Amino acid sequence: MKRWVRWIGMALAIAGSIAFVGYVLSSLNIEDLRAHLSVRTVMAIILAMLLYSLTVPISAYAWQRLLASLGHRQPFVPLNAILLTTQAGKYLPGNVGQHLGRIGLALAQGIPAPVLVASMAYEVLLLMLAGVLVGLACSALSEPGLALLLQGRGAALATAIAVAVAGLGAIPLLGRYLPRLVARIARARDFAAEPLRAPGWTTPPLLIAIYTLAYLVIGAATSLLAVGLFPEARLDFALLTAAFAIAWVVGFVTPGAPAGIGVREALLMLMLGGSMGAAETSLLILALRIVTTLGDMLCFAAGLAQMAWLRRKP
Repeated sequence: MKRWVRWIGMALAIAGSIAFVGYVLSSLNIEDLRAHLSVRTVMAIILAMLLYSLTVPISAYAWQRLLASLGHRQPFVPLNAILLTTQAGKYLPGNVGQHLGRIGLALAQGIPAPVLVASMAYEVLLLMLAGVLVGLACSALSEPGLALLLQGRGAALATAIAVAVAGLGAIPLLGRYLPRLVARIARARDFAAEPLRAPGWTTPPLLIAIYTLAYLVIGAATSLLAVGLFPEARLDFALLTAAFAIAWVVGFVTPGAPAGIGVREALLMLMLGGSMGAAETSLLILALRIVTTLGDMLCFAAGLAQMAWLRRKP
């Protein structure tokens, strides 16, 4: 069974990497950046890429804590290798490739299927909740961001608050009904499964804090890019962080968009165009897409190296 799971995970990783390289070659128009290329810009891109790449081990640490709260202890390095390797799956059509690859590799590492599925359900909920909270808080700390929240008689603010409240309310519901659902599926499929326990009450706040750190790191990467491209412009870290957090959440839930392509860019333009200008925002979005793509490529290579090291490890 594990051999088949491993082969499936490997096939998804290969397919993801092919789609990944195809996207890099066909979609990133480096010519648009040529007029702005300088040592300062190149250094900003490299540093932003490294910062962006840090979000994967941050997420792996959160996953480790979440698995432990569900009753399964797993070393950090294999979890980190899984998340690093499956970054390429984001570029497959359907926006689910990374999740399928992650499931295959995680099962091969011996993580029980009920615990794995539960951890991913909690992760999606808490990641999105953290993104909405970061978007709200950082928008409120920025004058242009606050204006965006309050426009249309506060419709955007009301929507974000409603989503945040719904997310908070879903946490105890997930803890209550998910173990029952797993037990029911186990009985229907006639296989033995240990009772799934709900995370302790301290786990969701801890994970939201960890995911908040990841969003702030990406906000710092975006700010580095802005400084590298437009050294004379006024930096608005709060607005840049809020824009990415909200764009990430919306791109994540958009079906069929590989790596959120197109959806996130449109939201970034909507949130940043008014204060930065359309031309500058377009250039920043292009640079950010280059950074995230190169960062995912770096993560994929690092994940393959870690997987190879784990296979050699006695």
